[in-house]
Amino acid sequence: MNKKVFFVGGAYMGCNYVRLLLPMIENGWKGSYEGISKSTLKSPELVKKEMLEADIIVFHRANTNWHHRVAMILKQQGKKIVFDNDDTFQLTESHPFFGTDEKGFKENKRRMNNVINNFIINSDLITTSTEFLAKEYRELNKNVAVLPNCVNPDDWDEPLRNKGDKVRIGLVGSVAYNHDFEHIKKTIRKLDNMDNVQIVLFGLWKDVKRKDNKLVDKVLGKEYRFWDSIKNKEHIQWCPTEDYFNTLNNTRLDIMIIPRRHNHFNQCKSNVKFLEAGMLEIPVIAQGFPNKTSPYDDDIDGENGILVTDNTKWEEEIISLVNNKGKRLLMGSTAHQYVLDNYNIADHYTKWANVYNKLF
Repeated sequence: MNKKVFFVGGAYMGCNYVRLLLPMIENGWKGSYEGISKSTLKSPELVKKEMLEADIIVFHRANTNWHHRVAMILKQQGKKIVFDNDDTFQLTESHPFFGTDEKGFKENKRRMNNVINNFIINSDLITTSTEFLAKEYRELNKNVAVLPNCVNPDDWDEPLRNKGDKVRIGLVGSVAYNHDFEHIKKTIRKLDNMDNVQIVLFGLWKDVKRKDNKLVDKVLGKEYRFWDSIKNKEHIQWCPTEDYFNTLNNTRLDIMIIPRRHNHFNQCKSNVKFLEAGMLEIPVIAQGFPNKTSPYDDDIDGENGILVTDNTKWEEEIISLVNNKGKRLLMGSTAHQYVLDNYNIADHYTKWANVYNKLF
C-alpha cells in the first residue's frame, strides 16, 4: 500500500496501544504518539505537518468537538477519515456508570455521544474489534470493518511463576467494578476464607488517591465497601500503560477470573484480557453468555480456558482449578500458544492496509 496513514490517539493509552500503535508500528505508519507512554505525544506542529502529508487519518475514540472539526477540515482537503473504537458509547441502563450523576456525568455523556455519532456518520470508514460492536456502528454508517485486537510477543517478558504456598486468583481491570462481580460475591467471600488462596485485585485506586479525591469513594462506593471487607486481598492499583505488562506479570497469577454481567455493554467488549493472560500463561475462567455473545465465546474452548455460562457454576470451576496445579499449567501453556497462533500482529498487520485500500 502506497497510501500514507496517520493515527490520532485517544485519551486511554491502553486502547491506543492495541488499536493504533501495534498496526501503526508494524506497517511503518505515523501517528500522534510515537510510543506507549503519554510522554511520546508529538508536538502540535509535527502532528499538523504529518496529518497534511497523509492520505488517511485514523481517529481512535474521537469524542470531542475538536476531533470532529479537525476531521471535517481534513476531509474537505481530500483526506479519508476513519473512526476506530473498541467500545460502545450507548448510554443505556447497561452502561456501568448509567446511574452516576456526579459532575453532570449523564449530560456530558449525552453530549459526547452526539459528537461521536456525528463523527461516525461523516467518516469514510469505521473500524472496530468485534462483529457485535460492528452491528451497532452499521446503524449509523454502513462501511464498517472488523480488525482484531492483537499482541506483539516482543512486548512481553518471560512469564513469572508463583512460588508461594497460596494459589493466586486475580481480577484485573474493569471486572473490579461491582456490576461485573456482583454475581460471584459469595464465591469471592468463600475464597477469602480459604487458607490456600490469595485474592489479587489489580484495579481501582488505593488509599492515597481515595483520601485526596473524595469523589473516588463517592462514585465507586459499592466497589470499595466490598473490597474493603475482603481481608485476604492483595491490592495493586491502576498503573500507567508503559508499566502495565510488567506489573501484570509481577502479580504472578495462577488463575485470572473474568466475570461479566450479561448486558449490551459487555457484549461489546473484546477478548483483550484473555489475550493478555495468555501471553503470561495464566489460565482464565471467563464469563460466557447463553446467546454466545460473550467476548470470550469465540476463543475459549475448555482446553485453553474455561467458560462459565451458568453462573451457579463459578465456585465449582474456580475451586476445581485451585486444586489442580497440573491442569492450570497445561491450560496456561495451551492458551499462550493459542494466542500466538491466532493473534500475533506480525500475522495480521496487512489486514489494516487491505481495509484502507478499499477506500480508494
